[in-house]
Amino acid sequence: MRMLACMFAGLVVLAAPGTVRAQSCDLDPGRVEALDLAGLELDRSGQIALHFDLADWHAECGDIARARIAYQTARTLIAASDTVEGAWAHGLIGEARLEMSQGRFDRAREILDDAYAVLEEAGAARARDFLYLMETALAVEAAASAAGETHDLPGAQAELAVLRARVAREDEEALTRDPAAGADADHVIVPVFYGTNRVRTGSEDPNAFYGVTPAMLDLGVVTVSVPRNRDIGTIPRRSDYPGDLDQYRGEYFILERVEPFADDYAFTDALGEAMDASERRELLVFIHGFNSDFRGAAERAAQLAVDLEIDGVPALYSWPSRASLLGYFADGREVNEDNIRDLVDYLYLLMNGANAHRIHIVAHSMGNRFLARALERFAQAYPSPPEPLFDQVVWASPDVDAEEFMALIPQIGHLASGMTLYASSRDRALRLSRRINGGNPRAGDSSPPYPVVVAGLSTIDTSAAGGAGLGHSDYAGPAMDDFRALIWLSLSPEERCILHTNTGQFGQFYAVDPFTGGQCEPDVFKYSITALRRSGEDGEPLEMLQSVAALPGAAIAGRVEDVRQLIVRLTGG
Repeated sequence: MRMLACMFAGLVVLAAPGTVRAQSCDLDPGRVEALDLAGLELDRSGQIALHFDLADWHAECGDIARARIAYQTARTLIAASDTVEGAWAHGLIGEARLEMSQGRFDRAREILDDAYAVLEEAGAARARDFLYLMETALAVEAAASAAGETHDLPGAQAELAVLRARVAREDEEALTRDPAAGADADHVIVPVFYGTNRVRTGSEDPNAFYGVTPAMLDLGVVTVSVPRNRDIGTIPRRSDYPGDLDQYRGEYFILERVEPFADDYAFTDALGEAMDASERRELLVFIHGFNSDFRGAAERAAQLAVDLEIDGVPALYSWPSRASLLGYFADGREVNEDNIRDLVDYLYLLMNGANAHRIHIVAHSMGNRFLARALERFAQAYPSPPEPLFDQVVWASPDVDAEEFMALIPQIGHLASGMTLYASSRDRALRLSRRINGGNPRAGDSSPPYPVVVAGLSTIDTSAAGGAGLGHSDYAGPAMDDFRALIWLSLSPEERCILHTNTGQFGQFYAVDPFTGGQCEPDVFKYSITALRRSGEDGEPLEMLQSVAALPGAAIAGRVEDVRQLIVRLTGG
């Protein structure tokens, strides 16, 4: 289903098959209006998703009249659209389920016919593409039968049985196909080890394997196909993938499979084996933010692993975000004792099972609330460890109260070799969050009098890297070279010459401009840190630099001396 990644960027059209959407029904309509939805500048597809999501919310909260108005608005936008997305069919199926709940079975059947037509027009070809629709058709006939109205229950049961048999055959073929085949050409396969307290939906579809409601901590590995030919930091994706998946792997992120483990021991055994296959033994732990489903979180973890060239294992903690704009308040309530304990337990499993040489933790947006609470627990357990438990801890666009964040850092700073805050004054998502939270500044917002500056924390202002979009994920894209220098080489801000020095009300901070650089030019900095990284600890970066520059048409050819000087400066010789 379509979802624009990150906070307030877009809305899922409907809960995944088999899930239960637990929206906040005490939401004040005035607070919804205060979110400035028009300011999100959604495209046509995003607007359709918005109204399907509003309809879903109204239906769950018992406001049938408003739900029908929202569904009709979505239909009107679909009719005016030049293209059709298969994900819209899921929104229509939600409408059909609403009408079924109201005893309007003929109307539900009509809507399901419309949904089927949308799927066909979008090019859906796999049996699984039609599974949720047929399950709903059976539910409609069963409800009609129970109500004593005209129904075709046997026919619906037979059709669903045939479809499920097709699904089983297609799934078997997908599982026996080696997803790594051809990876050298246009995509790379990334196994992401995960811990999640999302409920299993019962679906075998990787995109719908986990839902949005809480459950016991589940451990596993999700295999993600990542296209090679894309811009750094981007996650190209489709709402659906009709036909053979092989045709999409070179262009889009794809969740190939989700494989839960039976217990902690199976998880740590597999984790250890994966780490043993690496040289640097790096562990990158990612904690996603608000408005993120399991699919989106896994894709971001895989993207970071590829773009940071992690030599080891990427790991993901996926908490039960509602993956919806209107789930903001419900998402905030997930930062509770049970979920914090799960995150702490998961981090202990990773630390003990991976035997990593370096452990990096990256939290994004509301995910920083989970990390903050978890590190408080670690600080209590390890008031003075002989050495830091973690290498780099990165707070990316944290949707955390700024004053609370400033008070927290001195208590937990000893847990990591370095702590870095990426903040922006152009982060529209955090501006909205500030309004929602009574005007209290957020730690990830660098607007005056902020950014947050506190001892033990390196603050990086990414405002100049914001460009288009919400400016809520600059760390993963426009500011990636600075992020790489931090993760790859543990360079201090003073050593990262791409940064400017600045001073705010709370003290000195740094700013990254990926277009002009600081004391060195962006390209020179990129080539230098890349040569240092890829040459390895015992390698010769200058030799690698010369060999790359000798290639025909090499962009670095005219900058060799500048890069050489920076490498010498960074290495001290």
